[in-house]
Amino acid sequence: MKTTLTRTLSLRWAIVLTLAFVCTDVWAQAPNVRIIPAARQLEIGAGSFSLGRGIRIVLADSKSAEDRFAAEDLIDDLKTTADLSLSIGKGRGRHQILVGRIDLPSIIQALKRSGLEMPGSLNEEGYVIVSNANQIIVSGKTTTGTFYGLQTLKQLVRGEGASASVPTVRIVDWPTMRWRGVSDDISRGPVPTVDYIKRQIRTEAFFKLNMHSFYMEHTFASQSHPLIGPEGGSLTPAEIKELVAYARNYHVELVPEQQTFGHLHKALRLEKYAELAETPYGDVLSPQQQATYKLIADWYKELNELFPGQFFHIGEDETFELGEGQSKVEAQAKGVGAVYFEDLNRVRDLLKPYNRKLMFWGDIALHHPDLIGSIPKDMIVMNWQYGARDDFWASIKPFQDAGLQQFVCPGAQTWNQIFPNLDAASKNIINFVRDGQKAGAIGMMNTSWDDDGESLFEMSWHPIALSAAASWQEGEVNIDEFDRDFDWAFFRNDGDQFMRAERALGGVNTLLGVPTTDEVFWRDPFTTQFQNQARNFVDRIRKMRLTVEDVAESLARNEGRARRNAAAIAAVKFAAQRFDHLGRRYEVMQKFSDQYWDAYLNLGDRAKTRKLRYYAGAIYNNLREMAEELSILKVGYRRQWLAENRPYWLESVLARYDQMISLWLAKSRQMDEVLRKYEATSTLPNPEEFGLGTRPAAQSQNQER
Repeated sequence: MKTTLTRTLSLRWAIVLTLAFVCTDVWAQAPNVRIIPAARQLEIGAGSFSLGRGIRIVLADSKSAEDRFAAEDLIDDLKTTADLSLSIGKGRGRHQILVGRIDLPSIIQALKRSGLEMPGSLNEEGYVIVSNANQIIVSGKTTTGTFYGLQTLKQLVRGEGASASVPTVRIVDWPTMRWRGVSDDISRGPVPTVDYIKRQIRTEAFFKLNMHSFYMEHTFASQSHPLIGPEGGSLTPAEIKELVAYARNYHVELVPEQQTFGHLHKALRLEKYAELAETPYGDVLSPQQQATYKLIADWYKELNELFPGQFFHIGEDETFELGEGQSKVEAQAKGVGAVYFEDLNRVRDLLKPYNRKLMFWGDIALHHPDLIGSIPKDMIVMNWQYGARDDFWASIKPFQDAGLQQFVCPGAQTWNQIFPNLDAASKNIINFVRDGQKAGAIGMMNTSWDDDGESLFEMSWHPIALSAAASWQEGEVNIDEFDRDFDWAFFRNDGDQFMRAERALGGVNTLLGVPTTDEVFWRDPFTTQFQNQARNFVDRIRKMRLTVEDVAESLARNEGRARRNAAAIAAVKFAAQRFDHLGRRYEVMQKFSDQYWDAYLNLGDRAKTRKLRYYAGAIYNNLREMAEELSILKVGYRRQWLAENRPYWLESVLARYDQMISLWLAKSRQMDEVLRKYEATSTLPNPEEFGLGTRPAAQSQNQER
């Protein structure tokens, strides 16, 4: 956190600073000041402003709808989080919160009395906060800056009710990167409700993010192509209009990202559009078909009318099938890269009448570095990289050298994961955005994907907030300082219980040394691979279970401490429960396999065979217990899904629970039948044929002895 003094402070203010303020290590001097993103310039003084009864918010421009909305937003937040009842009023005098642009007369006079002069580097989204025992001034270069100042003020308020206060501070703050966004995949499973998208917008704006992009393959309810968008699983024109108006109040630009090349299987599987596919019923639109560009033109004509912002995001990533079907002859003659860039330019020309800035994913361009120079300079490269690397210059430099504007697009590492891999996400976000700043990138767009259709966005707020800090703050974010401040900024919890819980779950991949993905969670346990992994990682699995159970216990004890964003606690708890069940599954399968092999190798020892009743008994049954735990998780998952998403697609995920439940119950019934036959024949099926893997090494050694 930077604590530099504003160079243009007047002599009068410098004297006040000498007498009243300490400007050294902020955390050591004022542990109660925790702000995300960290303020660029922060000075802390003695005393505080009391927020007891009778405090008014005074708007310097009473006619400003933007400032009134921002003030009401502050009032609503503090009512919920700090049990405060503030109001907007008029008048002068002490004990008021003065809000408005820095060029308004009353703001100019108030700042002059405080001795604070604006630095010339304060940009359009910059703001200042001056707080002392008598008054708080929150002022922005524009209404956007004022809004961001009030978001910071929310985090400065300490205490509750009559004891609530704001410390004596001076803050001068502005963003490093112009655009700070989130791309949310709404096409591979979860499609959020309008109410949840509003929650995303509010929460992102709280952390000073100013762009939200809808990644769409087939989930736009197009009126010109109504068969493509699934009923109940698409954003409708009416919903988009509502969300655009809502986002405007929070100074967030909504950007449509309708794919125009690859990732379009959901449309191309329809017979009506099959002739447009590069390969039959594939993923990629064929540039050989004129109707391809008619489809794109129709989509974007509608999107232009619905989204009034500056940008279109045309996608154009991962066109793996290009050159394998209808464009094969042309690709052989010109090269796949040339065919790709011809399409990119054709889409650009098609959309040129809308006078939008066109964004496109940069992965294909990086595969053809010799052609990067042919990209039109008015297009914006969305440069996505998801590795946890020390530096990203190799990916950034080609576009920088070509004179192209670019966004750096890190990843929240949520896709296919039981819980986001925070170890990987933190390194990816911090280093990529740091290098993007050095290269003059105009923005950052953090990406949240739903590759397997199962991810829940509510688990991703830590990496989302981290990317907000990385793009607003100058230079490299200190992850320890960020984590230290996260509990307060996000949950309004004066402790670290929730951050420790998130870090513990976000580090499970590292702890186990293997991915903890949804694919692993749904992997058939009755395979040699699964059982060998269970045996090889006994100590790690036990440590993992103890870790996630500690998380679950801590959350159960402390969830009432969250005064803001409490809904996220339930999602984190659910992830801990899934991790614990996965660990249980490993342990059960290891024991089951070992005991079954022991009985199989000692068929005359009925005592050993009877131990297998633990897997078939009517009263207690380890296999059936696995099914019971999954049934509970299924109910929990449904609840979490519907808290943020429409019912669309939910049943296809719940079917995975049903399938795994059936697997365990079927094996339990088979085991019961096996034991009945054993009583008559004193034989057991071969363990490998029964799905219990190869002979354990320990038992092989015992037999040799």
